[in-house]
Amino acid sequence: MKKALLFLFAAAWPWLMQAQVVYEDFEGGTADLTWQAGNGTYDGVIANPDPAGLNTSAFVGSYTKSNQHAYSLFSAELATNLDLSVNNQFKIQIYAGEATQVLLKLEGPGGAVEQTKNITLADVWMEYTFDFSSAAGNTGLNKIILFFDPGVTASGDTYLFDNLSAGPAGPCAGVAANPDFIDDFECQRNASYGVGFDRLTAIANPDPSGINTSATVGRYEDPLDEWSALVIDYNDAMDFSVRTTIRAKIWSPKTGQVLFKLEGGASPPAEVFIPVTQTNTWVEYTADFSAQAGANHKRIAIFFNAGVLAVAGDVYFIDDIQRIPPPPAPPLETFEPVSLTWAPLNNNTALHGTFSVINNPSSGGINTTTKVGSYTKGSSSFSTLTALLPSGFSLADKPQINLQVLAPAGSTSLRMQLSSPTAGNKDVTRDITTPGAWEELSFDYSDFIGVTDFIQMNLFFDPGFSGSGAYLLDNLSQTGSTVDPCEGVTPLPNYLDDFECQRNVAYGAGADRVSVVPNPDVSNANNSLKVGKYADPTDEWSALVLDFGAPIDLSVYNQFFIKIRSPKAVPLLFKLEGGTSNAREVTAAITQINSWQSYLIDFSAFAGENHRKLAIFFNQGVVPPAGDEYLIDDLRWRRAAYSGCINDYETAASSITNFKYFANGYLETQNYAFKVVDNPTPNGVNPSTKVGEFKRALDALPFAGMYADLDAPIKFDGAKTVRAKVLMDHIGNFAVKLEGSTTGAQAIEIPVPNTKVNEWEELTFDFSAVGSNANYQRLTVFFDLGINATGVDVTSYFDEIVIGNGACLTTRIDPDQLEAWTLAPNPAASELRVTFGETGSVRRLVVQNLMGQPVLVRDGVLASEAVLDVRSLPAGIYVLSGYRADGSLAARSKFRKD
Repeated sequence: MKKALLFLFAAAWPWLMQAQVVYEDFEGGTADLTWQAGNGTYDGVIANPDPAGLNTSAFVGSYTKSNQHAYSLFSAELATNLDLSVNNQFKIQIYAGEATQVLLKLEGPGGAVEQTKNITLADVWMEYTFDFSSAAGNTGLNKIILFFDPGVTASGDTYLFDNLSAGPAGPCAGVAANPDFIDDFECQRNASYGVGFDRLTAIANPDPSGINTSATVGRYEDPLDEWSALVIDYNDAMDFSVRTTIRAKIWSPKTGQVLFKLEGGASPPAEVFIPVTQTNTWVEYTADFSAQAGANHKRIAIFFNAGVLAVAGDVYFIDDIQRIPPPPAPPLETFEPVSLTWAPLNNNTALHGTFSVINNPSSGGINTTTKVGSYTKGSSSFSTLTALLPSGFSLADKPQINLQVLAPAGSTSLRMQLSSPTAGNKDVTRDITTPGAWEELSFDYSDFIGVTDFIQMNLFFDPGFSGSGAYLLDNLSQTGSTVDPCEGVTPLPNYLDDFECQRNVAYGAGADRVSVVPNPDVSNANNSLKVGKYADPTDEWSALVLDFGAPIDLSVYNQFFIKIRSPKAVPLLFKLEGGTSNAREVTAAITQINSWQSYLIDFSAFAGENHRKLAIFFNQGVVPPAGDEYLIDDLRWRRAAYSGCINDYETAASSITNFKYFANGYLETQNYAFKVVDNPTPNGVNPSTKVGEFKRALDALPFAGMYADLDAPIKFDGAKTVRAKVLMDHIGNFAVKLEGSTTGAQAIEIPVPNTKVNEWEELTFDFSAVGSNANYQRLTVFFDLGINATGVDVTSYFDEIVIGNGACLTTRIDPDQLEAWTLAPNPAASELRVTFGETGSVRRLVVQNLMGQPVLVRDGVLASEAVLDVRSLPAGIYVLSGYRADGSLAARSKFRKD
């Protein structure tokens, strides 16, 4: 085989005659090198099972990977060091049992160099090239190591290999890979070809003219069917966030159509067909996949003359296959001349203002055009400027709309609304940051690319406020998404790290071993596009440590949730540490490998203790082999099941604030949000300071309401009832609906009439029909369910929702009913001094959080005052209760711990 290799390379590239080394070819049935299996099994030299393909050798080597090691080691040590000064481009032929990857590593006293290539097809001989020309000056390498299916533990496949050789990299030596190029068939050969690889060859350009004078191009011989393709396989999900367009130069002998297709991942395939009208000449074809920016695809397939049965001799030439940012789209509106139909809503100038095209009064900066649009609001604070969208308007490839704006002083925002007859109105609001100067606002509609019948654009300048002056607008354009997907995302305190937008925790030990990577297994178990990767060091007690910098408040959110994708079954240890309290440990175990699994760790028993860190140990107590890596995602604190007082609006931890309106008429179209407000009528039934507001629109549907998705299931503890306090200015009803069962239980909706007007009252809802394992995780509330809107907005209030037994702690105390005492200092940092009005009357002190859970107890109080050590309490609001010897309540007050 050695001579054949030399002849083949010399014929294609004469400069290869300078040197060529074949390290292993198994000729004669024996190995040239002494191969060692550090893990797995070296099966020796065997007969070639497929000598009719790329590799016609009689004998090949065989290695079976260990299914106990992610980086199963297979190597050969040379008698002398490798000479990479000339022979630095390595080639090897592999016959794999599955599509995976191969890592070739050269190491020795001089360090190590390595590269990974994709194995795109199983059960076929393929050749892989590794360019180590950048290490040409390294004379200290003497070992060749192969890792098949690197990083995957549960893989025990057999791999055949042959014809390991090295030769000069030639004129491409040291050329860095250009991420824009997939293959230029010269020095940027960055593609891993799958199906169709055996029909593609690099040859001299048969027609170096026009747009392509390259010396070398690809030659593709189309097989005799209508849907064969040339496939480029990335093995992992491609990142289409920036380089969303695929471009290639193709020389076609016939008219038809070329198809670019994304496939092989968790997302549905995406296709772009392009007509071929010019033959026997180089033409550049561009496929824009901007709409796939967040999708999961692993392969690019190129179909020449797609859908047409090929005939013998159909040959196509291809070159300069690239992935690039999308080309700019022609603007939708420049006002030079006017392209769209602009007018105030319903042509009502009194309510919605006036529009005209004027000369640009402030040409310069980002806008040097001559003509611009000018809009002045009418009497309505929601004055609306409309534009009819062009026929066939689509967001599929370019979901972002950009508009240059010059707003008057005091302006703060612009809302863009796209209107669809079938899907309704879709709004995106952007802040105006430089009133008085031109600025470009970008409105990302990526969430609505499935809507295909948008017909009108509505613009609301400073919605909800009266206008003062003219708003100028210009250069309306449509592009791929450039808006930071995390822009404007509000950090959620219980979300620690989702490796996308909620990155709210600091890592201590192990921080240098955590990185953000694409999710290799997008599925129902974890549909995130980005996840974390933790590289476990080679010792038995290293951990990934989450450092909160302050005592962790476990009073309500005391369940630690994490998703893990592990290459092996190992034990897990979760440890609370770093505070004044003793460390606490909870163990778990990974039993399912190579798939996303969720783990919920219960720390509720340690509420009230002082811990500042959470350490996660993977495979604790065991020295792991090099290369153990674990994928993690969605680290967050969750609360235990919702039971007792679940909503009192006195603290964020004890309140459901993520309610969203539905069927709520014009208020919903204006994105009116749920609000927590001051209690308008505090009294004995409800002395709370804060309550929830429900505003029913004048045109609301009879089933208008609000829903909140909960981060834990509802659990009835004792009585199967729900209680809620309501305040209404009329007689109607309040309804509670439990839905979103994780076990498939039917939703239950119960309305209860109110009996008082402008007074708080507590209503009770009988949910005795709820099964023991319903696991509802959505709470929906309604005011006046089934009653038509009255033509005016109606505001009602609710508070203190209680599931089953228990009660919400009142936060205002009637001093006439209890003894006098004083608490100082309040707020307290370390000590709280309690001075009693009646000496000896209080025998027991109990500190509770706002969920009613005891966090500190002091018995045997007999003196005129007591001092409580509150240093271990997390910062927050607490209720201190004093009890007499007979158990009756003597006094109660709130205090704050700083």
